[in-house]
Amino acid sequence: MNSLFKKFLLYNFLGLVLLTTSITILIFYLNSYQLNKRLSEIENQNLIIYNFLNSSNSFKNFDPLFLSDQIKKVLEIKSLSVLLLNDQGDIVLDTKGYDINVGGIIDQEPVEIETINSEDKKNLKSLLKADTFNRSFLKEKKFQEYFIASQNGIKSTFSITQKDSQLGLFSILPINFDKNIFHIVAYEDNREIAQIINQIRLNILLTGLGIGVCLILFSIFLNSIIIKPIRKLTSTAQNIDANVKLKPLITSLDKREDEIGQLSKIINNILNNLYSKIDNAENNSADLMHEIRNPLASIKMASEVITDKLNEDQKKFLNLIQNDISRIENIITDYSSMIKDEVNLYKNKTNTFDIKILLDEVINDLEKNISNNIAFKLSYDNGSHQKIVSGQRSFLYQAIENILNNAISFSPKSGEIKISLSSTENYVSISIIDQGPGINEPNIMKIFDRFYSLRENDENSQIHSGLGLSISKQIIDAHDGYISVDNLVSENRTVGAKFIINLPLSNIKK
Repeated sequence: MNSLFKKFLLYNFLGLVLLTTSITILIFYLNSYQLNKRLSEIENQNLIIYNFLNSSNSFKNFDPLFLSDQIKKVLEIKSLSVLLLNDQGDIVLDTKGYDINVGGIIDQEPVEIETINSEDKKNLKSLLKADTFNRSFLKEKKFQEYFIASQNGIKSTFSITQKDSQLGLFSILPINFDKNIFHIVAYEDNREIAQIINQIRLNILLTGLGIGVCLILFSIFLNSIIIKPIRKLTSTAQNIDANVKLKPLITSLDKREDEIGQLSKIINNILNNLYSKIDNAENNSADLMHEIRNPLASIKMASEVITDKLNEDQKKFLNLIQNDISRIENIITDYSSMIKDEVNLYKNKTNTFDIKILLDEVINDLEKNISNNIAFKLSYDNGSHQKIVSGQRSFLYQAIENILNNAISFSPKSGEIKISLSSTENYVSISIIDQGPGINEPNIMKIFDRFYSLRENDENSQIHSGLGLSISKQIIDAHDGYISVDNLVSENRTVGAKFIINLPLSNIKK
């Protein structure tokens, strides 16, 4: 998740989920609150009916129509319907005026039923159809469970969602009369509430989708306004890093008046100062080296002329002077090279090449100039497999050459230097082992500091400037590599030093 655009989308999505979840929880809480409040009101109505039936003599002279009218009068919730069920679950009273079992509560004389004409039959059929629809909850499993609880003397309030989004709110209350148990069922058909709840859920879904689309469009807008210029700025910076020699600047974004334009202008100012300092460092270094070399050459020439006119003691001191002059010349040469290298490392373009071929070239060139019979023993892993690296070939040549020269200077006559080349999936490793005295320094990485040397102060040490290893480390670091050193120990005795150079393999396969 390195892309800002992807992060925008992720954070917007998380915000959408959080917002939608919060709204959903709030809506369901309000719905639950309203539902519980309504159930409580229905329960209170049922208690009013219960008290009315207990306090009146309505049960003694049971008249369903009269009793229904009386119950309706005490109802405060006019949309409420009331059923009276016997202990077997049969309806014995209905405030709607139908669905009453023959026989009622007490034994009655049979009543002659008048003949029903066709129009009445039609009305009755419609009534029965409505009754079947409105009383289907009696067969619901949930209702049966609460009815059984009422048979055990437990009052209950609950809701049932039926087909066609019909929501029923119920209160069941058992009542005793003449050693018989009846059950007062007060209920309300809240289909409209259920439809409203479903509509609210749909609205939440549509609102969430709308917010999601808006956030995506907003992310795309931010991508075009902010992220795209930043991406372009990154691409320009990469181009600058790869083409420092051409001294490129940010030329397209610096015309903007916003923060990105201001940043581009600041970077351009920094680049101009950097280019100026690089040029000054290169020119000043060349001028300084030139000014030092001229008087140094005169001193060297004069010392060589007066050698024949001195006695042995004077010649000894003069030789020390000449050695110091040679050392100063070497320091000037190497320091000048180092300054130029620091500049050219960032000016020159990189290319890809086989490090094996480069290593062979360095060893072949050194073997031509070795005077103390030092032998090189070279070994490769993976046979002839190519090991392609990306960088500046001439500088890596110099880095490896400096380390090998250092190993040669510390090796005994007729000694051997072992060089091995190996690789992993991402890195190539060059190991250089000499047979010298090793490194007598607690902080072993200190040998890569400028002008640091462990050599004895003799005549041979005067030809070394103390910059070779520092230059090698500088070059390897500039190629995103790493150099390390350690003593080679055998039988508790130091038998040499081991340098290891690690360089990243190039992604370009040849």
